[in-house]
Amino acid sequence: MTVQKIYSRTNPVQAPENPNGKTIPKVDEALRDFVLQDTAHLRREAETASQGVLRREPENATQVVSEVNLLVQRVAGVSLDELDDAIVDLRQLRDFLHSEGERIQREIAGYLQLNQIAMGSTKSIVDSIGQWKGAAAALRVGKGRAQAERSDIAASPSLATPS
Repeated sequence: MTVQKIYSRTNPVQAPENPNGKTIPKVDEALRDFVLQDTAHLRREAETASQGVLRREPENATQVVSEVNLLVQRVAGVSLDELDDAIVDLRQLRDFLHSEGERIQREIAGYLQLNQIAMGSTKSIVDSIGQWKGAAAALRVGKGRAQAERSDIAASPSLATPS
């Protein structure tokens, strides 16, 4: 599974250089504009009603309440949709990080095993070289003794061939 989105380390609300991120004042202004545009007709109706009739009719009040409820649902709906999207993105990121952590653990275990094998091989090579050096030293000592014995035999008159 791959992650489609790239997550920045900065908070988009605090990062004005991020073209997709909005600062808090921009979000507040956009929300205020949305509310004003959506409720402008309600204010106009209220002004005309207050000019013509001082008391509102119950039917008009229920309409205002239902329209305000609809407005709240629209504003909350957008926020909830964005929160749901953020939750989905965070879950995908968590799953991705979890799978990457498991992959890295497997790779580290493989490297550990490879390291142990390499150390064992190195120890075997060092032991073999030590044995070879010991055998070579013994041969040199043996050749040295043999040459010394030969020179002793040749120098000794009692062991020389009779004339």
